[in-house]
This record gives sequence, C-alpha cells and structure tokens, in this order.
Amino acid sequence: MTGTDSRIAAFLEAEAPDWTGARRAPLHPDASARRYHRLTRPDGASVILMDAATEPPKTLARFLTVARFLSEAGLSAPSVLAADPARGFALIEDFGTLSLADLHRTDPARARIAFGEVEALLDRLACTPVPDWAARPDPAMQADMATLTFDRLQLPPDRAAAARTVLAGALARHAPGAPVLAMRDVHADNLIWLAHRHGLARVGLLDFQDAVALPAGYDLASLVDDPRRVIAPDWRAALIATAAERAGVPHAAMTTRINTLSLLRNLRILGIFHRLANDAGKPAYARFLPRVAVLLRRAAADPDLAGLAPVVEDTMTRASAWIGAPAA
Repeated sequence: MTGTDSRIAAFLEAEAPDWTGARRAPLHPDASARRYHRLTRPDGASVILMDAATEPPKTLARFLTVARFLSEAGLSAPSVLAADPARGFALIEDFGTLSLADLHRTDPARARIAFGEVEALLDRLACTPVPDWAARPDPAMQADMATLTFDRLQLPPDRAAAARTVLAGALARHAPGAPVLAMRDVHADNLIWLAHRHGLARVGLLDFQDAVALPAGYDLASLVDDPRRVIAPDWRAALIATAAERAGVPHAAMTTRINTLSLLRNLRILGIFHRLANDAGKPAYARFLPRVAVLLRRAAADPDLAGLAPVVEDTMTRASAWIGAPAA
C-alpha cells in the first residue's frame, strides 16, 4: 500500500466507513494539483473522492464554503458526504460523466439548451448578494491577473506596468457596476449535465474554489471564449444577447463587456497553459495556445477596445514561439 493509499484508507475509516471497501478508479486529472477518484460500491452507488493533500488546507476549506453558498442559492454544487481539510480529503456527490464538453461534441442541439441554462444560472448568481468572504479586487487588481503571462514573457517592468494600466482602464470603462461572485473556471469540462433534474439545477458545478467577486459577465466570457473548444459565432452572440436582455443593457455594450473580460481572462490563461505545458508535466495544454491567441486578437478587434490592441499584439509577438501555427 502506498502512502497515498494509506492516507485515503485512514480518511475513509475515520469519516466515511461505509466506503472503505469501495472500488477506487482515478479520474482524468485537471489543471490543478488535486486528484480525483470515483469510489464505487458493490451495490452500484458511487461518490467522488477529492484528494487535495498537496495543496494548502485552505483550498479544500474554500471549496466547502463555496459549495455551501452555491447550494443555498439553488444551484447544483456537489453535496459533501465527508471532509477533512487538514488531511486534504473530501467525499462529494458523483454527478456522473456527461459534461457539457461531451454534449458540445456529440449533441449540439442539447448542448445549446445546456449552455442556455448556464447563462441563466450565472444570472441567478449575479442577483445573489456577494458573500462577505469573497475578495473584491478593483480594476487595477483585476489587471494584475495578466502578470503571470507578462512575467513568463519577460516583459520589461515599465511595459508590463503600462499594459496593466491600459487593461485596468478598459475594465473600469467597459465592465463597470457592482461585482458578482465569479466561479472563475466556468467551462464545459467543469459543467455536468444532470438531465434528471429541473431548471437551473440541471447543470452540475465543479472546480469553483477560487471564486471571488468580479465584474458581471466574467464567467460568461469564460464559457463562450474557452480555448478548449470553438463556440459558433451565432451561438456566442445569442448567449450574449440573452445576458444583455436580462441585465437591461444594449447588446453592443454587453458584447464589449464580454470581450473585455475575455481578453483579461485569456491573457492570464496564455501564461497558465504555457506553465502547465512546460513546467507541470502537462504538455497537452500546449495545443490550446494557438486558440488563446485567436481569442485575444478577436477581443482586441472590438472597436471600443482599440487601446488594448497594441498590448495584445506585443504579447502575441513575444509569445510567438509558444503559439506556433495559428488556430481556426
């Protein structure tokens, strides 16, 4: 028995003895250092074991806090059967394997319904008061999210500072208003379709422990401008139009808001995916970098974001060795 096996066995024995004899199968790892296992008992019942032992205890504690908040808001965060943040383990509800990424690949018509439910649940979240525990970064702090990429590209400090200033100005101008709780990693792989549930509860939410208060639309930008897949332009426009109608703002203003937040997010993702591919032993992330470049250039082509175009082009020039051939 390995050290990990013995730690898991000790956790189950102490916190969930009904699962000590369950068969354990590892799940495909995500971008984090966490590991997940599906535990299945002879009676067919299954749960997910989250192993966050390599991360600080506060990471799992925050997951539990956010899960409780989302559930109280009427959304489908996984229920928690047992948890021990000090040991780094939690036993959570198994939502199954039908992700929105699967629907996007195999059933576009149903995927459009599912993505529409995500837009609606994000609106529900935007109408829910931000909890006291959520950090509230201002535009300058939001612009700092791009620092990882600028550092990896060895952008001179003065140019990096100037780029962040321009980005912060665009965020203040085009993504104003009270912040909302953003889960920050809303993409189709982290969303599970729960067809047996109803309404907003049909979307199972995962990987939300980094939630903070950000401008409304950040999570929608994450959904529609995800480097892992191409969302058809008419589909993207329809989701943004629905969000604009719900918010009572012009479609053009909402489009520029989403473009601004997409640009911020994908500037950061450029550095994150490069780090994962080159430093974290996850080379598969390199294949998404050309698509990141496409998304950044598309956002910067928004006429209202002309001031950010030089920042994006400078970044793309410096990252050309990362990006390789352009993506569609």
